[in-house]
Amino acid sequence: MPSTPAYRVLIDAIARLQRVQREVGTELARDLDCPRAALSLLWLLDKVGELGIGDVAQHLHVDISVASRQASQLVESGYAERSTPDAPGTDRRIRTVRLTERGRAFTADTKVAMDARAAEAFSAWTPAELAEASAVLERIADTMAEFGPRAAADATDPAPTSTPADDPRAPALAAAAT
Repeated sequence: MPSTPAYRVLIDAIARLQRVQREVGTELARDLDCPRAALSLLWLLDKVGELGIGDVAQHLHVDISVASRQASQLVESGYAERSTPDAPGTDRRIRTVRLTERGRAFTADTKVAMDARAAEAFSAWTPAELAEASAVLERIADTMAEFGPRAAADATDPAPTSTPADDPRAPALAAAAT
């Protein structure tokens, strides 16, 4: 009976980590009375500021209709607002979304809740162990970014025809990297 290759064991562990991450995110979202998908958008807007819906879709690796629906939920909840850029030379047809003051406060609360859970979960880990694990995960993310046929095509084709969001593996790779 052949043994399982070490890389397969690693990929299976990454898949398990992704499942656990989704479960934790779902539980946190439920505790905060906020859709799980909205948490990702809240954190993204908090990190980068105002974004067009197309940029939101690309960052979250979702279809533009999904990004628009998620943004609309945040707007309806009062956590975000839509606007039209008014800077000279910008396309006024592009609608952007940004956090409201209420959204920034809520996002800060979600981060406090997540930090409290993480501090409890990792309380038995030393700072050195946390740093080592972080370094390994970063290395895994870098390696996974080069994983598969798209990376091989990119190496031979200086002008790829697809974007990272078009790649069907993008959600899995993004989740493995976060």
